[in-house]
Amino acid sequence: MVVALDFETANADPGSICAVGLTFLGEDGQLCSRGTLVRPPRACNWFSSFNIAVHHITPAMVREAPEWGDLWPKLAPRLEGATILAHNAAFDIGVLRRGLELYGFDYPTLDFFCTCKSARRVWPELPNHRLDTVAAHIGHRFLHHDAREDAEAAARAFLAMLRERNCSNCAELAESVGIRLGRLYPGGWEPCNVIPRRRRAAQHAKQE
Repeated sequence: MVVALDFETANADPGSICAVGLTFLGEDGQLCSRGTLVRPPRACNWFSSFNIAVHHITPAMVREAPEWGDLWPKLAPRLEGATILAHNAAFDIGVLRRGLELYGFDYPTLDFFCTCKSARRVWPELPNHRLDTVAAHIGHRFLHHDAREDAEAAARAFLAMLRERNCSNCAELAESVGIRLGRLYPGGWEPCNVIPRRRRAAQHAKQE
């Protein structure tokens, strides 16, 4: 299962989740997107003016929304063992980790892949590799900083990169662009990293 994930937060604390979006990628290439507002936990439930200006989510909008602690038990079975896509995965996986820790949940076991790092390798000619720039490049229009739409945009960017590199899955794309998938597991995690070109060349030389 491949799932694109996007979070919005109420403030600089990564645990202050105020929206989550997920796009499930079917084997036939069909996308199923979902999103919901989230009420940040009491430990970090204030909204900064900067964040509101970015995503336009206000305290009043999430007053009756579920907390992450209520949502995670329903999402966990869908994400366990999945490959997660995120545009700037360091942020979204950091939010996921902090959110789980605040509610005392164990990390699930999953791999994750940064579509931003990958886009830099696939389309180096772009002026930048923000999600809106990448989406415009592939001809996808969306509402930026809406968690559901951001997740779908990341999923569509991923599919476009598969086509661009003639790859059939995330592992092949990661190999093509020289990126090591990140990993989350109970008790720890490993980041999604770009493999230096020299190291890649050495690895290919060994294989030959």
